[in-house]
Amino acid sequence: MAKWYDIKAAADGDGQQPPTIFLYDEIGYWGTSATDFANDLKALGNVPNLTVRINSGGGEFFAGLAINNLLRTHPAKVTVKIDAFAGSIASVIAMAGDTVEMPSNAMMMVHNVSWYASGTADDLREVAGIMDQMRKSLVAAYRTKTGLDDAKIDELLTDGGTWMTAAEAKELGFCDVVTDSVDATNFTTVQPGRILKVPEAVAAKFSATPTPPAPPAPPHQQPEDRSMTTPPINQPAPATNATPAEIATACHTAGFPELTAKLLTSPVTNAAVTARLEEAKNIVKAAADLQVSEAAARRLIGEGVSETAARGILTDLKASTDTHIDTTKPAGGQPQASMIDYKGAFARMNGIQRKG
Repeated sequence: MAKWYDIKAAADGDGQQPPTIFLYDEIGYWGTSATDFANDLKALGNVPNLTVRINSGGGEFFAGLAINNLLRTHPAKVTVKIDAFAGSIASVIAMAGDTVEMPSNAMMMVHNVSWYASGTADDLREVAGIMDQMRKSLVAAYRTKTGLDDAKIDELLTDGGTWMTAAEAKELGFCDVVTDSVDATNFTTVQPGRILKVPEAVAAKFSATPTPPAPPAPPHQQPEDRSMTTPPINQPAPATNATPAEIATACHTAGFPELTAKLLTSPVTNAAVTARLEEAKNIVKAAADLQVSEAAARRLIGEGVSETAARGILTDLKASTDTHIDTTKPAGGQPQASMIDYKGAFARMNGIQRKG
């Protein structure tokens, strides 16, 4: 069974290296529960020190909250190292650290609770009430670590999210120690549709990857005899990856800012960015042709669904909609029109993603 975390026990021998927990994927999901995490943590025994390394964009709210409580109440001294990114509920897990360390080019993001729901007006009001309580849990977790008052934390928990560099996180109390920068080009795998906005300025904050120095030449190396060497064949220069700032600018200019986070999850060339933006335009056009909400199309774009898969999902959405309103009233009733089954269609979308 796939896991979204990994626990490495202390090294054999002198035992100086503490057990390390790696949270390098979506929190929760994939069939592994917070209960499994708790059991594995318990199996480590009574250890004095514990390291948690995070590179995650978040995941299931309650799984993350449970992990925060498990680590916060663990008898070991917990050191959290944010290797590149701690976003959404992953930032809440980070708050469990007695010490939180961030490289100078790592980032943290906190945001308001978001949830997808469907049903009657009463159902949605009930969900809204639950979300209000979830927000209180977020505020409490951040308050315990940072010492900020609730009003300040409320300012940070915006719908689009507050993105912080390591220095900004330290200033606000989310981080204790800022260390030297690391290569942050291999960004974490996330569900970008949950991160509503990735500001262009945020992408520009990523440090450029330094070019490693060339290895020294072996000692007493003889000069190469090129008299019999075949002239090199001109080869096209390899395509270079787009920088985070280039990706953010391209997405913003094309009108698809929701695609930025997905394109930041792995190295991608400028040509690939252009191709994906063209697909995004085609997905929006397909939604318009099918008379399906553009919001649904943009949700699919943000989730990184391919054009082919998106067309299929949009077709399903259209098929689940009765666009004709029957004007004949049933006995004692009003004309009815069926609602789009977003829940079912997006369930299919999630199935496609998890199999991919």
